[in-house]
Amino acid sequence: MPPLTFNIIRQSTQLSAARRGTVVMAQSGSGKSVPVSTDSDIADTVPKREIETPGCFMYTVKGSVPHLTPDTLRLQGFGGVNVSIEHILQDHQPAGFEKWPSSQSLSKFLHLQDFILFCNIRDSSRYAKVPNNSDRYLSMATHKGVRQLTLEDYLKVVRTYHPDIVASFSDSIPDFDPTEPAGGGGGGVLLETETETEPGPKRVKKSVDRSLKWLDLVLRDRHGIDALAEQRSLDEAIKREQKMKKKNGDEAQAAEGHHDRQAMEKTIEDLKVLSVSQGLNAEPTKRPWTNVSVFAHVVGAQIEEERIRSAKETAKRQEVDGFIVDTLALPGTREEVLKLLKVSLDHLPPEKPRLVYGMQTPEDVLKSIAMGADLFDTSYPSHLTEDGKASLYNFGTPLTSHRAGGESSSQRWINLWDDEHVRSFVPLLDGCECYACKGGRHTRAYINHLLKAHEMLATVLLMSHNMHQYAKFFASVRQTIQDGTFDQHAASFVETFGTEPKSTGEIHAAQVILEAALSKRNWQGGEEENRSSAADAAEERRKLKAAVREEKRAKKIEQGMRDMVNKKQQRLEKRLQQEAQLHQQKQ
Repeated sequence: MPPLTFNIIRQSTQLSAARRGTVVMAQSGSGKSVPVSTDSDIADTVPKREIETPGCFMYTVKGSVPHLTPDTLRLQGFGGVNVSIEHILQDHQPAGFEKWPSSQSLSKFLHLQDFILFCNIRDSSRYAKVPNNSDRYLSMATHKGVRQLTLEDYLKVVRTYHPDIVASFSDSIPDFDPTEPAGGGGGGVLLETETETEPGPKRVKKSVDRSLKWLDLVLRDRHGIDALAEQRSLDEAIKREQKMKKKNGDEAQAAEGHHDRQAMEKTIEDLKVLSVSQGLNAEPTKRPWTNVSVFAHVVGAQIEEERIRSAKETAKRQEVDGFIVDTLALPGTREEVLKLLKVSLDHLPPEKPRLVYGMQTPEDVLKSIAMGADLFDTSYPSHLTEDGKASLYNFGTPLTSHRAGGESSSQRWINLWDDEHVRSFVPLLDGCECYACKGGRHTRAYINHLLKAHEMLATVLLMSHNMHQYAKFFASVRQTIQDGTFDQHAASFVETFGTEPKSTGEIHAAQVILEAALSKRNWQGGEEENRSSAADAAEERRKLKAAVREEKRAKKIEQGMRDMVNKKQQRLEKRLQQEAQLHQQKQ
């Protein structure tokens, strides 16, 4: 029985492919949330939450949901977290995990045992510019710069971290810059001014072939089969063949080019047959990891035929537990990106969950759900929080004409950096039950003050509110699918709130002033620290010079004493010689 179960509760009865369901891990039992104490070490047997779909994995940075403390994190209505390997992989890993706690999973290490932990290789909200991938490794942007992750190292990471769900090793072509975030750029991840280049057909085909090959190796290794034994034996045999040719002086055959390539290809094919006959593919590893689910990437870039081929071929792997369609780095307009997303989703089996990256704004999420997408990430509320914004949008409920602060019902968020909130002693959103708004305990004026005072509580409150609203949005979506009114409410939402404004990369004027003041203060503090450090260094140099002079003086005095003793000794010896000579003359 697979460790992950995807149950479809309700399929849309309308024209859209929207469906409601749940993602449950085998060990979660009832799937209900359980309280987790932050003061004690809890075993990995804590029941897992279930993820209601359409739903989200909570986006994390270095294994932590941005700005949320453990108590506010567990108030959110999400059942899973998304952790990126490139955020948390240390310098000494994965070659050696000596510093990693023994017999401890990643979820226990992060104290997230009650969440379904999904582990992907790269950041799901943005792509940093990295060199191209190759047949042997993927490039990723770690906190120490670009690093190459091989398939062998990836498998070590999976066995050691032991997540609940892991993304397959795939060549997703993240090495180019889109003009805007996929689906219209709501998150403000990539700027409109960035240049755009598209990968060619050969590169895309190679990407699909690599991803399928790596997926097969991952699935074999999952069952305890040494998936890389064949490749190692081939490499060693080819090296032996090359050494033998060089030893025998067969330079003429090597220079023939075409005939030499044919001979080498035949040698490789013979070695593959030999490796299979020797049973190298069936060699067990020390520890299978069949209790970890595998989500496979569906690739193909901007070429529809390759996306269809990738989806169909990936779907043939029955042991795949779910699928990932990454639109974040796709070039083109929002409509073009949504079309490519639909091409992939239409050729995936409906009985397994589909996770979509790059569709972050509410309107793009709704369009993706209508195509059959099930899972997303929460990077959208994270981006709003970074900009000092608080969500006001809602879905599936009657809209009031005005909000607590007098905003129009069509306004999707407010910016707490604005001076108009200095004396606004009302909650962020009237009637909101989040930690920041409930009971009127925090007002817009207070959060405005916290932002301008550079207090970290400001982002904690904003993130708590934005995550709550995002969770409420998805809960409403699930209810409309249950009621059979999803299409009508989705159309009403887009008509009311429009689309997310494109990000220009500019920050609020008040934030610019604050950051300039902080930069000046840090610079002045650095100046004082530098002056202090310079004085200390000068004193150290003075003491060192004095010590050197004292040592030279002592050596000089010691040498002078030796010279004086030697001179006295020489005079004494000379006098004795003279007296001896006089004595001989008298005799």
